[in-house]
Amino acid sequence: MSSADSGQGGLASQGDLRVLDELCDLHQEIDIEAAALAKIHSERLQCRRGCSACCQDDLNVSRIEAERIRRAYPELLRNGKPHPRGGCAFLDEQGACRVYPARPYVCRSQGLPLRILFENEAGEIEERRDICPLNLDGGPSLESLDEDEFWLVGPFELRIGQLEDRMAGADRKRIALRDLFNSVRTPE
Repeated sequence: MSSADSGQGGLASQGDLRVLDELCDLHQEIDIEAAALAKIHSERLQCRRGCSACCQDDLNVSRIEAERIRRAYPELLRNGKPHPRGGCAFLDEQGACRVYPARPYVCRSQGLPLRILFENEAGEIEERRDICPLNLDGGPSLESLDEDEFWLVGPFELRIGQLEDRMAGADRKRIALRDLFNSVRTPE
């Protein structure tokens, strides 16, 4: 069982625990790919411990990612206080993440150049490229980057969705990170 499964939370079955372990493995895969892109863009990336420009309040995550945080940080969720409104509930006083090893997917790719494909009203596939404004300077323009120099939004979300389906079925309810505080039961 992974370290993320050690706390108290809502998952009970061995199947659910296996799915949670698969999420931990997927997060590790995401971290490896994100680190490779971060290395390519190291001159432009301002992201570092304490930079919390992307750490917005009212962030919602999948139930399975919320459960990973619950299991990894039951004491924090039971006895800790969320960061004041305006920033992510899990930021500490210095702007660092208190649940960094179990942070959700969206937090693992922030700051990197993003490539988003979507279908427009005419049914055509369009591409949008984006990056944190703090990381815009110090590197080539987004338009000049090759496709493989971007984080492609979509494939990992689909895989997390598949894990979510296996855990929660058709219920794709999103959970606000702030709501995780006081959501962990005291062991009996």
